[in-house]
Amino acid sequence: MSPKSILLLVSIFLFGLMASAQYTEKINTNRPGTSQGAFSVGNNVLQIEGGLGFGKEKHDIFNTKTNVFNFDYAIRYGLLIEQLEIRLNGRFRADGVTQTVGANEQKITRSDFEINTLGAKYLIYDPYKKPKKEDSTYASLKSWKEHHRFKWKTLIPAVSAYAGVNFINADNPFTFPEDQSISPIFVIAAQNNWTTNYGGDWAFVTNIIIDKVTTENPAFGLILTATHTINDTWAGFLEYQVQKSDFYSDNIMRLGGAYLFDKDLQFDANLAFNFKDTPSIWTLSFGASYRFDWHTKDEIIEQPGLEGGVTEEEVEENEDGEGEDEDSIEGEFDELNENETDSLKLGKTPFINDFEDDGFREELERDLDQRRTEERLERERIEQEKIDKKEGKKFKKEEARRLKREAKEAREAEKAALKAEKDKEKMIQDIDAELDKMEQDKGVDQELEDLDRQLKELEKMEQDLNIEEEKPKEKPEEKKKEEEIDVDAEYEQYQKEQEKTKKAEEKRRKKEEKRRLKEEKKRQKEAEKIKKNNEKDPNIDQEIEKELEDFDR
Repeated sequence: MSPKSILLLVSIFLFGLMASAQYTEKINTNRPGTSQGAFSVGNNVLQIEGGLGFGKEKHDIFNTKTNVFNFDYAIRYGLLIEQLEIRLNGRFRADGVTQTVGANEQKITRSDFEINTLGAKYLIYDPYKKPKKEDSTYASLKSWKEHHRFKWKTLIPAVSAYAGVNFINADNPFTFPEDQSISPIFVIAAQNNWTTNYGGDWAFVTNIIIDKVTTENPAFGLILTATHTINDTWAGFLEYQVQKSDFYSDNIMRLGGAYLFDKDLQFDANLAFNFKDTPSIWTLSFGASYRFDWHTKDEIIEQPGLEGGVTEEEVEENEDGEGEDEDSIEGEFDELNENETDSLKLGKTPFINDFEDDGFREELERDLDQRRTEERLERERIEQEKIDKKEGKKFKKEEARRLKREAKEAREAEKAALKAEKDKEKMIQDIDAELDKMEQDKGVDQELEDLDRQLKELEKMEQDLNIEEEKPKEKPEEKKKEEEIDVDAEYEQYQKEQEKTKKAEEKRRKKEEKRRLKEEKKRQKEAEKIKKNNEKDPNIDQEIEKELEDFDR
């Protein structure tokens, strides 16, 4: 197959040192590897990549065990042109180190950014943007064998250069003590894309790294990554990294895979380990990449001097082949046009520049635009159906929630009505009981008032008797004279006094009886009050008994 078809299929997944092939319809990310590919994310595209890692390290010489947590991030943006990308990336690390000294264990915690780097990458050479001249004839385009044979030019990689600046904090526990706070880094990135008849689509990326060359501890690295697309949503990768410096050297192997959730979102996971015990390392990482796609213009990256169309020799060759089946030729063009290169956004065919006139190119482009419009409308229709279906489910769910909420409110209202009815009945009963109590208390109070009134009458009668007794007595001579005058009158007077005394005694007795009844009524009323108080507070029984005893006394 042509290089266009190779890069279209491989563009589904480019991660782990497979950077984006300029602009593609689906996200292309460096994750989950640690290198970068030759291509950028595309002009006016912002891409955010990040992940969390958990692992352990064990150093046999230092006799230490370390629990590792790290967070790595990358922010990439295609600036001005398709070939240029700026990038900010870094990694934060937190360690818990356990060191055994004799019979004692010491625990140390450390945390800081291992590195923060700001730089730019530019695509220097792209072998996929123009086919060879001999491959641009009608004969080669019509031949199935020519389309599917192995092309040696695919061994020539796309090449880009990256230059950046490292920033580290002072007293960083994860870097060489003499490292400068600011240092340069340079990377040469090469990328090959292949499609095989049996193995599917592959991409191979190579990074050569020169880091911190201005410091006393320069570092050099090599990263090799192979990526294989399994289907439209799954891909796997294998990576080998070599790093060499006076501060730290290691060989690390990584393997993992990724899942394409949609055209702008990808999830990934990978496992990393090394081959030594000073220290031994293994790390499990999970991450995601998301793209903000503001790319609006289709662009073709053409080699300078090739924008003029076909040559006269190609025109003569084309005139010799006018009798061939035009439908077959158009079918071959359609097959080629369905494939895209890393050098352009879907929708352009730079291959035509070298062997066809501008009129035929314009006709093909119009045909491609029409087909793309139909495909876009179909995609929009499918997306709208999904949205309508989702909205329908959401509406049904909201309706079910509303009915459930209304039923719940109706039950609560019914319960509230029953409770209000019960409260009303209880209130009526309490009012009736209070009225009965008031009537009972009123009856007792009336009896007490009657007793008071009778006592007042008796007291008045007693006062009258006392007044009569206090009247001045008659002189003895006059009494004797009266006795001598009328014995019968004396006897009558004696009877009157006896009767008066008898009445006074009877009044006194009645008064004492009424006073006793009054006190008895009061005592009963007091006892009822005490009984009610006992029902409310049984702890005051002793006080009530004491009051009753005092009252009896």
